[in-house]
Amino acid sequence: MSLTSYTSSSLSQTSKGPLVHDISSSCTPPIIDGGSFAFAKIKGDVCLVQVSFATPASALTTVDVKIFRHEFITIFRHTETKTIHPSDIHIIEPIDDHHTRYEEENGTVFLAKELMCRMRKNAERIGWRQSRASRFSTQFARQ
Repeated sequence: MSLTSYTSSSLSQTSKGPLVHDISSSCTPPIIDGGSFAFAKIKGDVCLVQVSFATPASALTTVDVKIFRHEFITIFRHTETKTIHPSDIHIIEPIDDHHTRYEEENGTVFLAKELMCRMRKNAERIGWRQSRASRFSTQFARQ
């Protein structure tokens, strides 16, 4: 069997030739135009995320999130936007909007100090320091 006969018999054809699956669209990060903030554990690391409002509340669908890195005391900076498999993310604590100030133009989130104190106590209580070292968890434990 020649390559041309295999190709034409196994793929749909158009007038311009066989159809080819375009994977470039699946490589672009999702666009998140708003969402709710939460502390989440992603593949073992605790971080601040903004979960897209467009993400359905289902354990079977992927989750679109903006991930924020802990910068200083109550300041977090946007590092990346990802689509994550539901088994790779665990929401630890949703954060009320009145505990955050998000400056979207520069990707900075400021959290209320009382929220940071509560999360630090929780981190010490459940032993985040002994888990996989990440910048967020080690800075959290030192404050």
